[in-house]
Amino acid sequence: MNDMRDLDRLAQMAGIEPGWWDFFGNWRQVPDETKRHFLKSMGLPAANDAEASASLQRLEERTWRRGAPATHIVRLGQDAPPIPIALHEHAGRGRWRVLEESGNLLTGEFNAAELEQIEERWIDGKPYFKRLLPCPAPLGIGYHRLSVELGPGLATETSLIVAPPSAYIPEPLHSGGRVWGVSAQLYGLRRGQDKGFGIGDFTALRDMVEAAGDLGAGAVGLNPLHARFMSQPDRISPYSPSSRLFLDAIYIDPQALPEFAQVKALADKMEGQRQKAEMSDLIDYPEVAAMKFPLLEEMFGHFRKNELGKQPSERGRDFLAYVREQGASLERFARFQALQEHFQKQASEMGWWRRWPEGFRSPNSPDVAHFAMEHEQRIQFFQYLEYLADRQLGAAEAAARKHCMAIGLYRDLGVGIPGDSGEAWSLQDALALGIGVGAPPDPLNLKGQDWGLSPFNPVALDELGYAPFAQVLRANMRHAGAMRLDHAMSLVRLYWVPEGNDADQGAYVRMPADALFAVLALESQRAKCLVIGEDLGTVPDGFRERMKAEGLFAYRLLPFERRHDGQFKRPHEIDAQALVTAGTHDLAPLAGWWKGRDLDWREQLRLYPKPETAGHERHGRHEDRQRLVWALSELGCIDPIFPADGHLDLELAGQLCLGVHRYLCESPTQVMMAQFEDMLLQEEPMNLPGTVAEHPNWRRRYARSIEDWRQDGLAKSIALHLSQSRPSLVKGQTAP
Repeated sequence: MNDMRDLDRLAQMAGIEPGWWDFFGNWRQVPDETKRHFLKSMGLPAANDAEASASLQRLEERTWRRGAPATHIVRLGQDAPPIPIALHEHAGRGRWRVLEESGNLLTGEFNAAELEQIEERWIDGKPYFKRLLPCPAPLGIGYHRLSVELGPGLATETSLIVAPPSAYIPEPLHSGGRVWGVSAQLYGLRRGQDKGFGIGDFTALRDMVEAAGDLGAGAVGLNPLHARFMSQPDRISPYSPSSRLFLDAIYIDPQALPEFAQVKALADKMEGQRQKAEMSDLIDYPEVAAMKFPLLEEMFGHFRKNELGKQPSERGRDFLAYVREQGASLERFARFQALQEHFQKQASEMGWWRRWPEGFRSPNSPDVAHFAMEHEQRIQFFQYLEYLADRQLGAAEAAARKHCMAIGLYRDLGVGIPGDSGEAWSLQDALALGIGVGAPPDPLNLKGQDWGLSPFNPVALDELGYAPFAQVLRANMRHAGAMRLDHAMSLVRLYWVPEGNDADQGAYVRMPADALFAVLALESQRAKCLVIGEDLGTVPDGFRERMKAEGLFAYRLLPFERRHDGQFKRPHEIDAQALVTAGTHDLAPLAGWWKGRDLDWREQLRLYPKPETAGHERHGRHEDRQRLVWALSELGCIDPIFPADGHLDLELAGQLCLGVHRYLCESPTQVMMAQFEDMLLQEEPMNLPGTVAEHPNWRRRYARSIEDWRQDGLAKSIALHLSQSRPSLVKGQTAP
């Protein structure tokens, strides 16, 4: 007899874990209210016992009533699992057909009595039997549709996903090859020669690719390029975007477009403003937007007049082809942009789509369709921006191919989107709205963290054949040879936080890992895109082993690569199937880490939960400097008497930077990235976790231009050493 409450059984079936061990060794039982909140967000109301029982019955009977699972996963190289189908007691012969993604049609018949029976259930007073239908074969990889006719008027459909055994790994890495590249924050790049609008852009990226290629690099890493909120330009975090399906239009370079000459009068009016912005050390996003987007609007007018019409030009046809290719997703996003702009002009709080008039809260409503008809030109403008961004990013990718980079562009996919975003509005059916994603408490965040991002709803994803997940992957593997999957543990589980509650009231929710890994492998192989899974911190048991088996590369940061005694791992101890780097955007650059600039900021802004924590952190940093000198000097990468007191002039900083990169270069790790800010000896962090406006996150520009970096002696020394050990330009072969 099962004594478990229906609420608990429902939570278990939906993937909500009953509790978790916190950092301090305490078992935290998940409160009932948290379970009810999460279940409601999944479309399984459980406000009281009666609702919980009804939702449990509905979930248990879901596949029985459908007749077959909503989605069935097959991995090539493994035995195809049979498909469980639910049949009534009088079922006889049936038919199946598979419509392959290619359009090819396969058909067959079966005798229900000959299929293996695995379960029986009474529904609505009638007996049903679950039997196993052999999976049709052979099938190529792809997203197919399986239809099963169970009798007169009885039919069901299943999304049949056939995925490769593992994700894509570039040919140069197949036999243990090692490559290196450079990571940069795109917004911070400077083109030099007084070009630009106070922010890095896609032309700067192309210049960066060419410079890195000239130095022998095989990859250029980037921050997320996700589309931010155009109507709210002060929302600047690339990890909290409006849409991960499209690009941030603020990176468009107007000066690179043919129409720029036609808007010279407007450009001349803002020339002083542009020069001032370009000279600034910090980016003013609203000011950049106020310069760029009026120019682009006027340029769109010329484009529409001269390139579109009854007989579109070559560029016009290219634009229309892009719009067709992106289809309903682009149309929805452009509509959202226009709607948000429209309503926010009425009142600032109307920027949130949940506050729009009810008829506009769904992308499929008649009111939205009518608005789109009345604002066709404005919607086309937003499509035009995405077209420009896509083509300029594509030009940077083409530069990587021209230089024969082993990987090319290395993009970053954020873990989620805010609930008020365009992606959330477009994909409401696939998300758990009213939920935040975050992390449980730790010594620096005693209440835990809520990142304000909405997760995918695991129940809905299965019903939708995982199409929304595939769509996000596809968008971020576009124009890329590698992609970093932020918070890769989200493939297995996520820490959810109920809206309006402290983060310590959250719980872990299991995700459909087998399906997500399969879709990731499929999209990776199709895009020829290496996947790096950000697996820092505590991960579920067996997760890293699963990542490796699935062909994903791990993510290794020097500050966290430690032995049990706190000493830094020696290079040979670092994983081979991984990407290794000295730091990341959330850590101070190497020179700043050495000096403790991140600790200075945290103490200045009173971010430590206890005053004494700052002293403990500084003492720990001093010990870490000593440990690093010991490790580097052991391999001859730095002088054993290198001062570890935190003092660092330019000469010492250069020695430290070169020594660290020589050290990491010795590892078997197949991908190594050097950070642009490390090579420039920058000290200030690009982002300080735990802050929003208190610290200039995502606003710092690099002090030197790309051309200066290309000619810099330290950069050349690092590049020469890395290129000798890790040849990363593959002649006769181009990046994907």
